[in-house]
Amino acid sequence: MADSMSAKRYNLAIETSGRVGGVCLGAGDAVLGSERLPAQQRHAIQLMPAIDRLVRTNGFEPAACEAVCVSVGPGSFTGLRIGVTAAKALARVSGATIAAVPTLDAIVENVPADRRRVAVCLNAKRGQCFTGIYERGDETWRRVTEPNLLTVEQVMAHEPVAVVGDEHVIERLDWPGSIERLDPRMSEPRSEVVWRLGRAMVSAGEVTDAYALAPMYVRLPEAEEVWQNKETAARQASR
Repeated sequence: MADSMSAKRYNLAIETSGRVGGVCLGAGDAVLGSERLPAQQRHAIQLMPAIDRLVRTNGFEPAACEAVCVSVGPGSFTGLRIGVTAAKALARVSGATIAAVPTLDAIVENVPADRRRVAVCLNAKRGQCFTGIYERGDETWRRVTEPNLLTVEQVMAHEPVAVVGDEHVIERLDWPGSIERLDPRMSEPRSEVVWRLGRAMVSAGEVTDAYALAPMYVRLPEAEEVWQNKETAARQASR
């Protein structure tokens, strides 16, 4: 007997790590639709209405989510908190499983397959990048290093042949002439890719408990760093 409408289940991907975000809806292993969140970084306002539109348009009950695939960073501190909070809420309401997809894993999927060793770099300011090094196998990218804060010199020590990053990373940092600087548009993670990677993680049993889910910051938010530096200075002054 066919499932009733209320019994239908869907899976969802959330990408809010950067200036432009997106959501992707699927059922089983099929993508049903996606929606791009505009580039004004108003994900807190736009995310849940976008999810609601996709879910209702495709005939699902809002709480009938079986898996949430969420981009967890590194990236925008505020954007990551918004996406992770939404994923937690959906999982708690629906009992959905969660796949925490590293953002750099999603970005490297934009790189042409003929590049064999690539550095994915996001602007972390202060002359540093949130960086992951990847190598291309026969069909997939393999993560050589975990996401880390690196300078250009430290990135080059891993001998990538190309770098992908936003305009600041590509145009303002001092990369040597031997390295290929890829189109900055490749640095935009897509919700459809987060969905695909997340679905593979769910199939492999690589899921995260909703209560344990947290953004991958790599570095503390700037406000927390300033506060910690002030606290350290105050303790040293009191000695």
